[in-house]
Amino acid sequence: MNFFVKLRDGLKKNVDQGRKKVLKDDRRLKSSRFNGRMTFSIAFWLVLFGVIFFTFQTWARTGFLNEKVNVYQDEATSQIASLNEIGFANSPAGETYASKFIETYINIPNDETQREERVKALQDFLAEGLNVGKLENLSAFQGKRVLKSASLYDVKDVNDDAGSYVFHIDYELFNVVEKKEQVEEKDEEKVTTADESLGRKEQMIVVRLGTDGNSFNVIEQPYYQDLPAETRLAAVQNQTDQAKKNVQVQDELKQFATQFFTSYTTNSIEEMSYLMENPESLKDLYEYKGLEDFVVYDGEKEGQYLVKTLVLLQEASTGLQTKHPFTLVVSKENNKFYVQELKHTLGG
Repeated sequence: MNFFVKLRDGLKKNVDQGRKKVLKDDRRLKSSRFNGRMTFSIAFWLVLFGVIFFTFQTWARTGFLNEKVNVYQDEATSQIASLNEIGFANSPAGETYASKFIETYINIPNDETQREERVKALQDFLAEGLNVGKLENLSAFQGKRVLKSASLYDVKDVNDDAGSYVFHIDYELFNVVEKKEQVEEKDEEKVTTADESLGRKEQMIVVRLGTDGNSFNVIEQPYYQDLPAETRLAAVQNQTDQAKKNVQVQDELKQFATQFFTSYTTNSIEEMSYLMENPESLKDLYEYKGLEDFVVYDGEKEGQYLVKTLVLLQEASTGLQTKHPFTLVVSKENNKFYVQELKHTLGG
């Protein structure tokens, strides 16, 4: 009987120990599974976040580059449109070509060989069907013509493939005269030639150029025009309503203007910021020497004044004095004058 009791107790003890071991192993396995799952989840979300982040960066960068490319394309399109608007015939290349033609055309040597070389050079400028013989006849001209200057005055009658270049030219005409000198030793005459000036002339010359988009040619005979009539424009005048003139504060503002322009020629831009809204400076360039035609007007606002004057400035290095126009918009704040606006004109 005791034997069976001991056997039963032993089996029970072994079963209990086995159950505890299994439970312990189960708990350890569950913990291991839990740690692995958490690690996988963290890694997954990190990778996903990284993919999203880099995708966004790539998209943003692509958008930025596309935007810059679009800006460049717009600028290029605008420049092409501008070039098309003025036309290739009205380009600087046309001016250069026309000036070279004029130089060759106006200069006429008196030496026969040099004249033949000039004809060949001129022919290279001319379009098909136009030759030098249709431009001039020099058989009766025994002198020479020398170009002194040529400057572009206007470009007119411009279309897609042609334009007329108007140049102001200055040239001098010479007559070749023979001079006979007696050679006493050989008892004979020596004949020499000399250039006798017939005077200088100024004219306008019009050269019509055609183009195929790559090169130019003179497509018509050049022709002359009189110089444009001389005109004289009216100088800029003070347009301020004289009824707004304020003589009561003129002395006070003249004293301020003297101090201001003295500082204007001695202080730095940073220092001038205490005296004016948009600081300027002529430091080390000019010296202030005085005011002329000083007038004060009431401004648009209460406590605002309009000062117009000529300022006498002297170059620091040469002593040369020049007069400069100024218009100042001055306000008074805390009993001190302050320049709200400065203009280099009397008209504004």
